[in-house]
Amino acid sequence: MRPALEKTIKLGEKSPLYELLNIKIEEVNEDYARLSMEIDERHTQFLKMVHGGVVASLADSAAAWAIYGSNNFKGIPVTVEMKINFLKPIKSGKLFAEARNIHEGTKIYVSDVNVTNGSGVLVAKSLVTYYILDGKKLGKRG
Repeated sequence: MRPALEKTIKLGEKSPLYELLNIKIEEVNEDYARLSMEIDERHTQFLKMVHGGVVASLADSAAAWAIYGSNNFKGIPVTVEMKINFLKPIKSGKLFAEARNIHEGTKIYVSDVNVTNGSGVLVAKSLVTYYILDGKKLGKRG
């Protein structure tokens, strides 16, 4: 693994959101990333099912890491559109999100994401579009 990517993964796993959601970055390669999360009661809504926003956060994060794995940090990926289908209810266990880039432009990336449970059953399907911000310009904005 490239040293810059390895360093960024370590920083990413220490983010407050990833700690709250128990997200672990398992694998990042060119055009691909696999993340996981262990479900606990903080991730459920009042009916004791995992909240859709939690599943969407995992899918969105996996797609972002697939981009980091392939764009050599040419910029910062920001989500501009996300579609997700929730296919099965989730109460507990472990979730996995596998993202693959299906389009890589100079400014636009599109990732296809499968979210599965610990048994490998597809529980959500997502398509995420990112715009790549120029990191140098971003620092000048304030």
